[in-house]
Amino acid sequence: MKGVPTIAIVVSAAVFLAWGCSRAAKRETDAKAVRAEILAIEDQWATAVERQDAAAFDRLAAEDFRFIDEDGRVLNRADYIAARSQNPENVESAVQDEVEVRQYGDAAIATGRSIIHGTRGFRWTDMYVRQAGRWQAVSGQLTSLPP
Repeated sequence: MKGVPTIAIVVSAAVFLAWGCSRAAKRETDAKAVRAEILAIEDQWATAVERQDAAAFDRLAAEDFRFIDEDGRVLNRADYIAARSQNPENVESAVQDEVEVRQYGDAAIATGRSIIHGTRGFRWTDMYVRQAGRWQAVSGQLTSLPP
């Protein structure tokens, strides 16, 4: 370190520390924004289930969407939309809680619990990918909870 003034070392260290802190704060802000976006989509999805809204499912699900239902059947996007758009259960409410969102770059996983009509419960996992600046569901899985 001979010839390098102490002040230069201190200033350099302060600059790198400030840069690192600002990057960490930005990542935390980004993570909060992504969580809010995914939670909003999950709310839209629950409303679409209640309303049997094919147009909403069409907007929220990616072209290559796959869904594993509580019976273990694998549905493609068209099959899922057809099944949920004409739901014989006539879902009156789909209340979600225990929702957790984890982001991995342009992918995010949401897990949670839904209660249908206040009696049927499910655990679910939804996988989202950000494509062309917006989040879309690419995969979903539903597991029935015991009554």
